[in-house]
Amino acid sequence: MVSLTASTEVTINREPADVWAYVSDVTNQDHWVDGMSNSEVVGDGPIGRGTQIQAVYTYGGNDGPVEMTITEFREGRELAIEASQGPFPFTGRLSLQRSGSSTILTNSMKAGSDHIATSIMFILLRPLTRWMMTRQMRKELGQLKAILEDR
Repeated sequence: MVSLTASTEVTINREPADVWAYVSDVTNQDHWVDGMSNSEVVGDGPIGRGTQIQAVYTYGGNDGPVEMTITEFREGRELAIEASQGPFPFTGRLSLQRSGSSTILTNSMKAGSDHIATSIMFILLRPLTRWMMTRQMRKELGQLKAILEDR
């Protein structure tokens, strides 16, 4: 499997505790991650390492189920998710850092190819594909910033 990594950050004019409260409620991803909908936590209990999430992801014009697991959960600082089933394999990590009364939020993503055509694109067009992936991540973090700063 061929993979591609990207990372971007945004400064959100909110306290880290406010940002954490929103992003650690993984059902909120439906509001700021393009294509994600119907996110729900599987089972009861507190959200943390090992928590399972089911959602629907629209990819390539098709809706399909995606199952994710929280692989790291450091209260107030870091949340990592890995897709175990869905349209393409990925891992994502959100990291928070205080900057005065604001929060620097870093989003890092590793996406795997889902098809031979995607693998070829990842290999032959790596700089362009990484740029497109980073642009999408910036857009989503901009959406998150707007949501949190409008609260």
